[in-house]
Amino acid sequence: MTNSSRCEFLAVYGTLRRRSIFNRLPVAVSRLHFVGYGRIRGRLFWQRAFPALIQERGVARVELIQIRDPKVWPELDFYEGFDPTNLQCSLFIRKKVLLLNPRLIVWTYFLNQGIPHGSLLLDASVSTEFRYR
Repeated sequence: MTNSSRCEFLAVYGTLRRRSIFNRLPVAVSRLHFVGYGRIRGRLFWQRAFPALIQERGVARVELIQIRDPKVWPELDFYEGFDPTNLQCSLFIRKKVLLLNPRLIVWTYFLNQGIPHGSLLLDASVSTEFRYR
């Protein structure tokens, strides 16, 4: 499930978006390329300091990022609290999914099912307007 070398796209909805990632992961930026927007099945929750996508009914807007260098995955996984060798203790789980629009198989990070949900974001379009300090 985490063999990322075959998949070249990542769907992001929070702190990995273009306007947030430059300050947070400056080295990773050169290995990524923004290609557009999409829609993914799921619901967004606000987890105090960051948004989280839950695999439930609903639709959320995402940014699509092309992975130019697969060596970036460990840095992204560490940032998202994903440990492929210890899923139970991971904050997020990276999974491949089919986007609703465009119809493309991508990786994305879902909140681990064992983590309590924060506040539901009722309007998924609002989620792209969060301001990170």
